[in-house]
Amino acid sequence: MSEIDDEIEYNESSLSDDAKRELGTLPPMDIVVGIPSHRNGRTIGEVVRNALRGLEQFADQRVLLINADGGSSDGTSHHVSDAHVTPNISKLVTLYEGPRGKGSAIRAILEAAAITNARACLVLEARIPGITPQWVPALLQPVLSGEKEIALAWYQRNAYDRALSANLVYPMSRVLLGSDVREPLAGEFALSGGLANDLLERDVWETDVSRFGINAWLTALVATEGLRACQVDVGYRGESGGEPGSLVDLRFAHTVGTLFRVIAMYRRLWQQEVPVTPVPFWGARSGEREIACRDCLPVLLETFRQAIAICDDMWRQVLSPDTLAKVGALACQADAAFDFPVSLWTRVVYEFALSYNKGEGDPDKVGEAMLPLFYARAAAYMLSLEGADGEAVEACTEAMVRSFASARPSFVEQWNGYASWVETRDYWFS
Repeated sequence: MSEIDDEIEYNESSLSDDAKRELGTLPPMDIVVGIPSHRNGRTIGEVVRNALRGLEQFADQRVLLINADGGSSDGTSHHVSDAHVTPNISKLVTLYEGPRGKGSAIRAILEAAAITNARACLVLEARIPGITPQWVPALLQPVLSGEKEIALAWYQRNAYDRALSANLVYPMSRVLLGSDVREPLAGEFALSGGLANDLLERDVWETDVSRFGINAWLTALVATEGLRACQVDVGYRGESGGEPGSLVDLRFAHTVGTLFRVIAMYRRLWQQEVPVTPVPFWGARSGEREIACRDCLPVLLETFRQAIAICDDMWRQVLSPDTLAKVGALACQADAAFDFPVSLWTRVVYEFALSYNKGEGDPDKVGEAMLPLFYARAAAYMLSLEGADGEAVEACTEAMVRSFASARPSFVEQWNGYASWVETRDYWFS
C-alpha cells in the first residue's frame, strides 16, 4: 500500500449532513449542473455565466446548480451563491468531504444528482477559458434524449495541452482496453441519473479516483463495460493552467497511477489483441487543427536534463539498461532539434507500467519519476507539430497508437513474468 493510499480514509459520502438535508427539501430535478472547484476565484465566474446562458434552453426543466468546493479562501463559491438565476434553477454551495481532489468533488455532485432523482448530470470544471453557452445543450442533449448514458467532451487543443492524451493515455487505453475515446481526460461530461447512481456504488472513492484519476477511470468504464457513450466536439477549450516543467504535478501522478491500475485490473483482456469499441461523435465536428501554444519548450527540456541526476536512482530501478542509456543520450541534443523517438517513448511507458505494478518500490514515486520523461516527450511532440495541419496531427497520434500496438506482445511477455505489487481485486470496477 502506498503512502498516498495510507492517507486516504474511506468516507461513505462526500456530502455533509447539512447539504443532504438541504437537497432533501428540493423537488425532483431534471438536470444537475455541478462545478468542482478549489481556489478558482479568477476563473469560475466565466464558467457560471456561460452555464446559466446555456441553461436558458431548458427553461421548462427543473435545474440544480451545485458547486462542490475544496475549501477555497479566494471567494470561489461566491460566484455561484451570488449568481442571479431564473425561477426554475436552484443553487447549492457546499464543501465536499473526504480526500482533497476533483474526484471527491464530482462524487458529491453525483450524490446530489442521486438525491434529487435527476435525469441528467453535467460536470463542468471551474476553469474553462474557451467555454461557450453552447457547451451545455451539446453535452446534455445526448443524455436527455435517452440514447446515451454518458457524453464526453472533445476539444481542439494546442500541442502541449494535448500531449498527455495523445502520447500516453489515448494510445495506451486504445491498445490495451480497446477505447475509442479521443479525449480520455475530458473534464466536461454529462451522464444519466442511472449511471450516476451506479458510479456511486463503485469501490473506488478511496483510491486516486477520488483525486485526479477520475477522468481516466471513466474512460476505462466506457471501453470495458459497454456503456452507451458518445463524444461531443465542443471546439477550442482554451489554454490549460498549471506550471509546465514543475517536478511535482499531482494531476499527472494520479492520472498515470489510475491508468496503470486500470491496466492491471484488465490484464486478462490485453493478453490478446483488443478490438476497439467505437464511440461515435454526436453532432457536427470542427476537426483537428494545430493551435499555437506558449513557449514552454525550454523549461520542459531544462527540467528533463536536471532530472537525469535527480531521478537517476529511480530510473535505474524502472528502466532496462538499454532504455536508460538511450534516454540519457537524449539530453545531448540541441533544443531546436530535440527528438524523443516514438518507439523509445513506448518502451519507457511500458517499463514504467511494469514497475508501477510489480512491487519494487513505492508505486507513487514510480509515477512521479515519469514526469520529467513526459516533459521530454511533450517537447519532441510540440517540435514535430510546428506548422502542422489537422491531418498531420492525426497522423502523429496514429503513429503513436501503432507503436504501442507493436510493442504490446513484448509487454505481455514481460508482464506475465512479474507478480503484481498489490493484489488487484475485481470489486474495484464491479
